Amino acid sequence: MSTWRRLPAPVPPAGHETIASWLHRLAAVHGLHAGDLRADLLIGRPAPGGMPGLACRLAAVTGYPPGNLARALPELRVPEPDWPSLRHLAQRSCPRCTARHQGGPVRRLFAHHEYLCTRHGYWIGPPDPSRDDPPGPLATQVPELAVAQRALRRTRRLHGWAATFDATAAATGICLDLRARVMHQPLWTRWERRLDLLMPGAYRRSLFMAAIFPEVAALAAVLAVPPGVDSLLSAAQHALGYAEPRNRHDVGDALSLGATAREAGRLLRPASAYSHEGHHDDGTPLITDSQLTAEQQTATRFRRDRRAPLIPSPGPPLPYAHRSGPLASLQDSVRSAVL
Repeated sequence: MSTWRRLPAPVPPAGHETIASWLHRLAAVHGLHAGDLRADLLIGRPAPGGMPGLACRLAAVTGYPPGNLARALPELRVPEPDWPSLRHLAQRSCPRCTARHQGGPVRRLFAHHEYLCTRHGYWIGPPDPSRDDPPGPLATQVPELAVAQRALRRTRRLHGWAATFDATAAATGICLDLRARVMHQPLWTRWERRLDLLMPGAYRRSLFMAAIFPEVAALAAVLAVPPGVDSLLSAAQHALGYAEPRNRHDVGDALSLGATAREAGRLLRPASAYSHEGHHDDGTPLITDSQLTAEQQTATRFRRDRRAPLIPSPGPPLPYAHRSGPLASLQDSVRSAVL
């Protein structure tokens, strides 16, 4: 295929699909090996033209105009997408949304705030780093997931992706801290009920995240534009479903711990961005030994006491590793407000 002859079967790319995922499906439909197709297209080797050149080569073998390909495949876009605004791992799309696409599962890049396909109810939240499970229709079991996704989408629309990532990362840490330290009723019971529904068997990180997602999304909406410290405590309690302020110290302590890793003046931000080389030929992400070890350790702990993920771990809790952010002074303010 050195002359880049056109392949006979039309296999259009899906929206926001990765090149590796599309080429794997393209190769499967034509009985080719994805690695051979990548080599023939000079992917992974020095080649003229950069991404526009690759778009032209892909257009030659598929018949799709380069501009159409760039609209579907983020890696071909010029200028490049804002990579930190997207997850650094490609993952399977909602199977209902991509049912017409042949050749295997579609793997695409999701924005950080996308956890559920509200149209079909499939969970597309942050994936398990060590697994390649297909999305499940979790909203049929936990209807509040759809409500939470709409709330997080509204936060994203009002405050932008960076502030939403910051608030979601902080809210995730707070919920994980409450899960690890406090067997509080009804919050613990609520999470236990969802875990029994969603994850009756072995630990899976993505399903654990689904169990706490309604509270994460509600708390993220509060943290995106925090009111005064005392009002923040009340708003956080309401978001977490606390019927009364008797456990004020639980939430206050969790807010304080969530603030210790944050520095004044900057938002929490993703530690990693998508890499064009960070995947296998079929589009599945490359996973490090440390990530696998972290998942095994977390699964062991969950079997013992149902508290997970481990903090800290080689891979910090989803929605992904994050680096320093704002509100360092919140720790002392919250602590003094609850004493």
